[in-house]
Amino acid sequence: MGNEHKDSGSVAALKKEMEALRASYEEQLAALRAAQDEKERKNGNAERLQRFLQAEEAYLNEYVEVKLFRDNEKYKDDVYVAINGKNCVIRRGVWTRIRRKFALLLDQSEIQDLRTAELMDREAGRFADESRRRSM
Repeated sequence: MGNEHKDSGSVAALKKEMEALRASYEEQLAALRAAQDEKERKNGNAERLQRFLQAEEAYLNEYVEVKLFRDNEKYKDDVYVAINGKNCVIRRGVWTRIRRKFALLLDQSEIQDLRTAELMDREAGRFADESRRRSM
């Protein structure tokens, strides 16, 4: 009878040890699954990013037509545009097919010129106001 008690104690200890091992393995398995899910998510994000960049590049390289203003004074010369080592020359007064990225650069340049003119007008007005105020 003493042996049965001893055996049941070792069986219970063995079951307890097996449960602890099972719990440990399940934790490790969950961690591995989480790592695999994270890796797949990152790969999915990388693939989506790659597709997005390819689509953006295709959009920027599409051809569009532009016609730049021409007069016989300040705006008579052709316009040279360069982006990251790629360039083109655009004739003024003629419809010209250029890649969209060059057209967008021209738009940005025009916007910047307008902002600069607005700033210069604002500062000239501020200077005139300040000059009048100090003269009195």
